[in-house]
Amino acid sequence: MEQDDDIDFLLTLNKHGWSTGYLFIRDELVEFTITHIFGDPYYDLMSALSDMISKRESASFFWYGEPGGERIEFLRIKDRQQMVQVVVNGFSEVFDEEPKAYEPTISFEISLKQLVTLFYFQLKKTSELLSDTAFAKQRHKDFPFTKFHVFEQLAVSFLELK
Repeated sequence: MEQDDDIDFLLTLNKHGWSTGYLFIRDELVEFTITHIFGDPYYDLMSALSDMISKRESASFFWYGEPGGERIEFLRIKDRQQMVQVVVNGFSEVFDEEPKAYEPTISFEISLKQLVTLFYFQLKKTSELLSDTAFAKQRHKDFPFTKFHVFEQLAVSFLELK
């Protein structure tokens, strides 16, 4: 698998318990429709990123849609510890069923620093937008502020931001 740094990610907290994610790799776009009904997708993302920053070999989480969703895995590359393979596999089962089959969605390599940067700044953007009362009105309960503040300290230190 060839490394490519032409990667970007957009994460939008929508109203009424939904988020949308857009992963851009060169000229390819992968869209994620994410429900907050079955768990906390932002908390799960931050937990997986924190695990990778803390030098775990792998971390994974689910982003559920209704029905189906994606299992997202971060796998540290053994001979290049600063690199991570990201594997996204879709499934069609509903939330209360164990996924029986996964369909490959996308897989790519990225530096851990770039991965953390992409997600941290999307999460930071959302936390800042939620300081606006009108924006936060139907979204505030869908963002884990306590977890974000812990993750932010870890990410800022890892990224050596001031």
